[in-house]
Amino acid sequence: MASKKNSPRVDLTVGPVHKHLIRMALPMILGLSASMSFTFVDLFYIGMLGTDELAAMGFVTRMIMIVISASIGLSAGISSVLARAAGNKDDEEIKTLATNTLVFTFILSILITVVGLLTIDPLFTAMGADENILPLIRDYVTIWYFSPLFIMMPMTGGSVMRALGDTKLQGNLMLFSAIANAILDPILIFGMFGLPELGLQGAALASLITRFISFAIILYYLYFRFHVVCIKMETLKKFTISVKKIMHVGIPATGTNMIIPIVAAIIISIIARYGNDAVAATNVATTIESLSLVLFFSLSAVVGPFIGQNLGAGNFERIEECIKKASIFCMLWGGLMAVVLGLFAPTLAALFSEEPGITALTISYLYVVPLSYGLYGLVMSVNAMFNSIGNPMPGVVISSLRVFILQLPLVYVASQFYDLQIAFILISASNMIAGIVGYIWIRKTIRKMKAA
Repeated sequence: MASKKNSPRVDLTVGPVHKHLIRMALPMILGLSASMSFTFVDLFYIGMLGTDELAAMGFVTRMIMIVISASIGLSAGISSVLARAAGNKDDEEIKTLATNTLVFTFILSILITVVGLLTIDPLFTAMGADENILPLIRDYVTIWYFSPLFIMMPMTGGSVMRALGDTKLQGNLMLFSAIANAILDPILIFGMFGLPELGLQGAALASLITRFISFAIILYYLYFRFHVVCIKMETLKKFTISVKKIMHVGIPATGTNMIIPIVAAIIISIIARYGNDAVAATNVATTIESLSLVLFFSLSAVVGPFIGQNLGAGNFERIEECIKKASIFCMLWGGLMAVVLGLFAPTLAALFSEEPGITALTISYLYVVPLSYGLYGLVMSVNAMFNSIGNPMPGVVISSLRVFILQLPLVYVASQFYDLQIAFILISASNMIAGIVGYIWIRKTIRKMKAA
């Protein structure tokens, strides 16, 4: 076992709250910005291929987000349980949980690859892809479906590191992957330096290569630096027990995270009724959105481990301070993003397409939906907070309220009687309502736990 002096672990139960949050969030901001640029860079180059290719990626992106959301849910489970073990200073439990989670992630990722390859046509046909788009989708996903192992293992490994208070390595790996992807994309898509022009297949191959490298590096660090991988029979015998502990949070958290892209995929099928330009425009707008929300993703990635460790140590005052500061930040950053995206919407839309129909719809989205970003960011952090205290069901309810009860039926009704701009307004309203409900719920929950 590594000595505490040489260990990269950080004790989050002592020291200023805001300093811990900032220290942990900064590498995640850089890393997540870079990681999310995978899709941004892909769309930039794929947009040069044509409208059909851009529309194809609109369908593919929703499927990819479902896989990533499953990974995030699993990561939430391990982060919650491991952070509380770290707060209790239980090193053996940390090794057992981390090792068995990685084994479980390996099995799950292989299953996703097999099922994905067998269901390409029925899945994307159900999502609304037409005969012009399906061949392009096949080109991309036939390669991409070999990526889940190299996406899910690094995400799970990163959650182990975050639970132990370290985010720097994961952030650096995300940055490296994004730079490598940005370099490989044009080379493989357009066939530079004597290589064949691969189009959409090139974009998928670039992502696969860079994610494999991250996978190898993060496993190395988990074993040799964090010393949390222990491939011994006595550890593996506890596989079922470990998975049950993790999935107590992981299953609801996975459901919470998968609700969003599943509903997004359904909404894309509804939007497809407006034509391929509408699908392309929505995909462009939501890609820009994902980069705008990166600070919220980063905050939600660090509040969980912080609250988990402090819950393990019984420090409720620090938990309440964390909630307060996270909420203030969400509202301030959300307001700033609404202003910035409103001002630069035409410029951003023009980066991806010169088609008037696509740019007009993209601009409409960026004028309306960002008004709700502050409260949407609060939803992300609140869900992470509930996961961290081992009570993930409120997060499921809040996300279901936002997308199933509000967003999906309202967008469907709008598609029947109104234009697409009305649907964008309703998406914004659903974000706001869920954010208010989430904030009130988490505050009441922590007060009850403190009083118990």
